Amino acid sequence: MGFRPNSSTIDNIFIVRQIFQKSHEHNINLYNTSVDYTRAFDSVHSNKVIECLKEFDVPDKLIRLIALTLIHTRARVKVNRDFTEEFILKCGVKQGDPLAATFFSLVIDTILKQMELGGNITTHLKQCIAYADYILLTTRTKQSLLDTFQKLKEIPAQYGLIVNGQKTKYLRCRRKSYKLEELQIDSMYVEQVQSYKYLGSTVNSDNSIEEEIQYRTTLGNKAY
Repeated sequence: MGFRPNSSTIDNIFIVRQIFQKSHEHNINLYNTSVDYTRAFDSVHSNKVIECLKEFDVPDKLIRLIALTLIHTRARVKVNRDFTEEFILKCGVKQGDPLAATFFSLVIDTILKQMELGGNITTHLKQCIAYADYILLTTRTKQSLLDTFQKLKEIPAQYGLIVNGQKTKYLRCRRKSYKLEELQIDSMYVEQVQSYKYLGSTVNSDNSIEEEIQYRTTLGNKAY
């Protein structure tokens, strides 16, 4: 989802809330991680973008034209009235370019296809819900979360995307109370929280929407 017609944040928020709600109704535990990548649009390797275009069978002529804007391009930084020496840009999809969002979406789609995440959460242990670079990983077991998260670190790293451990959060959904603890994956520690913002909407461990309703009511009062 993301940057496409009829694929707004509302759709992803609805999907997440349905998964949380049905799991809560049937007393199914969920292990969720919101994965954040450091400067995602500026970090993706330019040559990987070209490889993804080839995988999607984009005409060679268009690929050559796009490569002229991404590969071996040079830039200078203006400081006051002076310019630095030229340097070669090897990464980034040039935010502001009309094609930048499309390039990034193709890269994310290529990465997720390597994750083997077919089916849905009712029949599979893991599911990935992505909106551009905002990715929510939800699984039925903690081990499945650890294994899949490891792939979400290693595979995107080949494309230049590095997980931001400070902004990545771990949320466990279950009816019974539990003790908060950090999620350790290799040398990375992911903070466990009881709620966080998903695409601007608050989701939490007990599937309550009271906090979200109160937040929206406050915004409405401020507007008036």
